[in-house]
Amino acid sequence: MHGLPLTETDLHLVRLHGRVEVVDGITVVRVPDNPGYRWGNCLHLASPPAASELQNLIQLARDTFEDQPESSHVMLRWDGEPVDPDLEARALELGMQVDAGQVMHATALQPVEAEGVSIRPLHIEDDWEDIVALNIACDPEEIDGVADYIAFKEGLRRAWQAWVATGTATWWGAFIEGRLVGQAGMVCCPEQRGRFQSVETHPEFRRRGVCSMLVSTIGNHAMSELGCTTLLLGVNPKGLALHIYAKLGFTLGQWQNSLVLLGERPIDR
Repeated sequence: MHGLPLTETDLHLVRLHGRVEVVDGITVVRVPDNPGYRWGNCLHLASPPAASELQNLIQLARDTFEDQPESSHVMLRWDGEPVDPDLEARALELGMQVDAGQVMHATALQPVEAEGVSIRPLHIEDDWEDIVALNIACDPEEIDGVADYIAFKEGLRRAWQAWVATGTATWWGAFIEGRLVGQAGMVCCPEQRGRFQSVETHPEFRRRGVCSMLVSTIGNHAMSELGCTTLLLGVNPKGLALHIYAKLGFTLGQWQNSLVLLGERPIDR
């Protein structure tokens, strides 16, 4: 399929540990070992669906994932403009939720130095306990201990390990006085694209330049040492990190849209 560059990197990541296939013009995305991962188990459409198509598409998704019953959600994804009012109204009638994010991209990043912060690549095995602890500390929903959500997050972290094991990804850490306080992944994707993954800073160490220095250091390394010419990440356009990325040199691009029908298990994307 030919979607947004960010979506193409999404699909590249799935191929490293799951499956992507096109069936009758619809891209079927599967991560069987993490069935509650919405964005990893979905139908990706070539264009926005018509409101009149939604009921049939929901059934198509259920039929497609019938052999994967633990994927109790339905997710329909596509790239382009945000959901129009008619489609949103019909989706709400059917019990679906709208979920959307935007692409950010850059071809150069401002260098950043933050006082007391050091950045280095992490060893995915030797540093694993610290990597997991930081990821949990940055996610209040996982701290609350909902079992199905924890299973989803554990599956997502297994994907990190799979990406690194292929040699496609590196994981980086930000340290203050020897403590891991920030981390992010960098995945080298086709067409010289560098994709950031899971950029996060410990809540106790925010507003100290950790995220800016981490992203700047990783991105500039990807361009100077790994041959990447474009850097990509996905953002919540209302999120707090947006202004940080913009200051570094990222610009907003198109939307990634989805409609989600939840099953019995309220798994976040």
